Amino acid sequence: MNPTDPPRVGWPDHQGLVALGSDSWRIKDACEGTVIFGGTGSGKTSGSGRALARAFLAAGFGGLVLCAKPEEPALWRAYASETGRESDLAMFGDEHSWGFNFMQYESVRSGAAAGLTENLVNLFTEVSSIGSGDARSRGGDPFWERAMRSLIRNCVDVLVMSGEAVSLHGMFEVIRSAPNDPVSASTALWREKSACWRRLEAARERALGTPWEIDCREVLGYWLGHFPTLGDKTRGSIVAMFSTLAEGLMRGKMRELFCEETTLCPEDAIGGRIIVVALPVKEWSEVGRMAAVIWKYCLQKAVERRTDNIRGMGRPLFIWADECQHFTSRYDPLFQATARSSRAATVYLTQSYPSLAAALGSGSEARTLTDTLIGNLGTKIFHANSDRETNQFAAELVGKRVQTLRNFGSSSSLSLGAHPTLGAGSSRGRTESVDYEIQPMEFSTLRKGGPENNHCADALVFQNGRLWTGSRRTWQKVAFRQLAADRDLGTPTPRKVRSR
Repeated sequence: MNPTDPPRVGWPDHQGLVALGSDSWRIKDACEGTVIFGGTGSGKTSGSGRALARAFLAAGFGGLVLCAKPEEPALWRAYASETGRESDLAMFGDEHSWGFNFMQYESVRSGAAAGLTENLVNLFTEVSSIGSGDARSRGGDPFWERAMRSLIRNCVDVLVMSGEAVSLHGMFEVIRSAPNDPVSASTALWREKSACWRRLEAARERALGTPWEIDCREVLGYWLGHFPTLGDKTRGSIVAMFSTLAEGLMRGKMRELFCEETTLCPEDAIGGRIIVVALPVKEWSEVGRMAAVIWKYCLQKAVERRTDNIRGMGRPLFIWADECQHFTSRYDPLFQATARSSRAATVYLTQSYPSLAAALGSGSEARTLTDTLIGNLGTKIFHANSDRETNQFAAELVGKRVQTLRNFGSSSSLSLGAHPTLGAGSSRGRTESVDYEIQPMEFSTLRKGGPENNHCADALVFQNGRLWTGSRRTWQKVAFRQLAADRDLGTPTPRKVRSR
C-alpha cells in the first residue's frame, strides 16, 4: 500500500445490513435514521427492532442502548451473545464499576473546544433540563434561565481559572460559600472560611499576566459584586434552581456513576463498544432517565466532533431507544440533521405519534419539533396500531394516488302505459378519484406476530426517495420473523399490500 493512502476501513455506505425481499437496507440507510411505530404487542421490538439490532451488532457497529423496560438489558446480552459481541458489551449501571464523570470529561477531553466554559454550561443545562423534564417550551420568564446560566458560567470559570477540574461538588462548594451580602464579602472572617474566596484568590494569582486576566476580573466582579447584591428571594430562587437540577446527580447511584472516576466514555462507543445503560426507566424511574439522557447527549456531541471518519467510511455506531418518548430531547432534531455525515444510526421505537410529541413539550412548537425529528429520520416502519393519529400520519406519508373504482348495476321497472310491460336493464362503468393509496384503517389489520401468525409481524417500511423493487413505490409491506433460525433473522419477506 502507498504510505500516502488513507487507512482501509470496512464499512462502505452500500454494505447491506438487512434483506427486505429483493432489496437491501444498507449502512447508508441506517445512518439516515429510523423510527419504528407500533402499538403494544405489535412486534416492533421482536420483529423489525430485533432484525435491525442484530444486523448492527453483526456488522461491527459500536452503540448506545437506552433502556425503558426491565427486560431490555438481558435482551441486549442475548443479542451480543448471538452475534459474537459479548466482549464489546459494557453494561453501565450494573454490578461492574463503570463510571462517567461527564462534567470532568468535557473539561479535560481532547479537542480544540475542550474545557470552554460555554460548552460546559451548555452541557450541564441541557442534561439537567432534559432529565428534570423541563422542555423549555412550556413558558416561563426567561430571566430565570439566563440568571441560572450566569451562575453556572461563573462557577465553571472560577474552578477552571483556579486550576481545578470542573465537578458538581466543586460548583456546590463555590455557591454555598459565596457571600450573601456586600458587607460579608469584605470581612476577614468570611474570607478565612470561604471555599469560594480561596478559589477566587487562586484564580487571580494564576491569571496575572495571562490573556484571561480580564475574564478573571469579570468572575471576581460577579462573586464579590453582583451576587451579594441580589435580593434574598432572587438569589435564593436562582440557587434553588441550580440545586434542584444538580442534587439528583450527587447522591446515591447517580453520584457513583457520574461524579467519580471516568472508566467509560463516548469515544468507547465510537471505537466499537456497545454501551447499555442498564438502568431501565420502568425500574429506576428518574434516575434511569437522567442517566440515559446524559449518555445520549454526550455521545451526540462526541459524534459530531469525531475525527476518525475518514472519507465518511469510519466505523458506524447506533443510538437505540425503545420507548423513545422517555429519552427524547429538543436537541435530537438538530443532531439528526447531520447524523448521516457522522455515521450515526439513530433508531427510535415508540407506540404512537402523540406519545413522541408529548415528550417534546406541548402546543404547536412540540408538534413542529416532532415533525422535524421524524422528517430527519429517513426510514419509517409502521407496525400494527390502533392509534388514529399515527395511522392517519402513515397514510398521509404514503400519499394519495388516482384510484379507479369499477361498478356494475342492474334494474327493473313496471311500465304503467296502456299495455303494462316489465322493463329490465343493466349498466357497467368506472369512476376515478384521488384517495389514500393505503387507507388508515389498514394499519390496524397488520399481523402482530405470535404463534397464531406463524411468528410473523407485518410492517410497512417507508423510505422517501427510494423505489422498492417489490412494490415500485416508496414503501413496501414486510413480514418480519420473530422466532426463526439464525439464517432467517433479519431477512423478512415482502408481502403485497392491498390498496384502493
